[in-house]
Amino acid sequence: MNKLSEDGFVLPLVLVVMALLTAGAGYALTRGMAELEANRLNQDYQLCIVTGKNAMAILQAELEEDVNYSGTGGKSADENGGYYEIQVFKTAEKLRYVEISSEYKAYHMNFSGEIELVTDAVPSGQIVRFNWKMVGAV
Repeated sequence: MNKLSEDGFVLPLVLVVMALLTAGAGYALTRGMAELEANRLNQDYQLCIVTGKNAMAILQAELEEDVNYSGTGGKSADENGGYYEIQVFKTAEKLRYVEISSEYKAYHMNFSGEIELVTDAVPSGQIVRFNWKMVGAV
C-alpha cells in the first residue's frame, strides 16, 4: 500500500519541477533580450556623440585651412553611418561661434562652442582655444 502512494506522488512532483524550470528559463531569456536591446540603444547613443566629435575634428581642420569656413551647408555623412551639420558664425575677426548637430539612427545631439583663432597667416588660421559643450539631446 505504501508503494501505491509513492507512485501517485512522483508524476505531479516532476511536472511542477519542469514547470518551474521552464518559467525560470523563460525569465532568463526575456531578461537577456532586454539587456541586449539596452546595450544596442546605448551604443547608438554613444555613436551619435562620436559623430558630433568627428564633426568637431573636421571643423578644426577646415578652420585651420580657411578662416572663412562657414560650415557644411547641410547634412554630411560620417564614416560611422551617422550625419552631422556644421554652422560657423563669425563674431569677431579672431572669434567664431559654432553649432554642430549630429544624428545617428534615432538619436540627435547638438553641440555649440567658441573658437579663438590666430589669423596672422591668412587664409589659414591656427586655433588657440576651442571651448565646446553638448547643449542638447533629442
